Amino acid sequence: MTIKKFVLNLILIISVILFSGCKNLPLSIKPIKENTTFSSTTIVKEENTQKINQTNNSSTEIASKTVLIFGGDVMLSRKVEQQMEKYQDYTWPFKKIANLLADADITIINLESPFIYSANYFVPTGSFNFKANPQAVKGLLAAGIDLVTLANNHFGNQGIKGMTDTFKILRENNIAFVGAGNNSSEANQPTVIKKNEINFAFLNYGYPESLYVANSSNAGIANMDLKKMEQNIKEAKQKYEVVIVIMHAGNEYTYQPNHQQQEFARKAIEAGDDLVIGHHPHWVQTTEIYQGKPIIYSLGNLIFDQMWSKETQQGALAKVIFKNKDIISLELIPVKIKDYGQAEIISEITEKQNLFSKMGLINEFLIKQD
Repeated sequence: MTIKKFVLNLILIISVILFSGCKNLPLSIKPIKENTTFSSTTIVKEENTQKINQTNNSSTEIASKTVLIFGGDVMLSRKVEQQMEKYQDYTWPFKKIANLLADADITIINLESPFIYSANYFVPTGSFNFKANPQAVKGLLAAGIDLVTLANNHFGNQGIKGMTDTFKILRENNIAFVGAGNNSSEANQPTVIKKNEINFAFLNYGYPESLYVANSSNAGIANMDLKKMEQNIKEAKQKYEVVIVIMHAGNEYTYQPNHQQQEFARKAIEAGDDLVIGHHPHWVQTTEIYQGKPIIYSLGNLIFDQMWSKETQQGALAKVIFKNKDIISLELIPVKIKDYGQAEIISEITEKQNLFSKMGLINEFLIKQD
């Protein structure tokens, strides 16, 4: 073969690879994470699941370890929205932590503000009626968010339209969700993410007893019904290797979980749950190992505009490493919020240690196996 023919063939091969590898990326921001499948009977659209499966068919490498990262409350309205507008950048809240979040196999946050198609996204300071611009989904994509929890006390702030708009926007961007649906059956379904041949089933519940709670004919959230939760876990455990419960509950602005949180988390583990993650108090809270399974009662804030206290400016990420279906490491990564809504990793040793002590830890590890 002549040098000229060799060069022309090489250019052709490279062009084909680049073309085939770049198509079907959502919004040209974040490719779907490799070797990942999302599934849920009604929550994740069938066509999106098919696209993800097609992407994964070419992958033959199976890793024994899977990394999950959980974040706390993410609120993309009020002052956070104003800051994104100011900087003309809807990825701004996540910019300093995006690489860390995107590097995980599965990344999960609590979405505290519903998306809605609207002409006006201004929410004044002091208002708790949140609404997020759909453009803000770019931040979730840039940070590699795979799953958002919706069972919280703000999901219904914009009524049924806000709920259904949120479902639509998340689905269109291949972001899975859990804890809410078009009726109570959907809201109580697990969302299952398959990674490294392990099925991770996520369930999500919020503390409101009646506010925004789904029923047989109306959209809403899954509330903290103990019997329903236990039934859901037992059913999920028969089908999937790992079950994880995420709850939005507790008294605000305290380091200690209340009775409802403790009872719900412990009952979940007794029913077969493998891990409980909590948020809502806007402060971090204590942790525990119950019957050999970890409970994090609150991760605090991740993206929020509550700059009026040190405690509400701080939070934690939970980095959980599974070896097959067993947790071999659970590390807390302290974060702080600056400028009314941008999260960054805490690097100062004393500040980190103070946060660990508030969570009942002597260092960053709740679980660490050699």
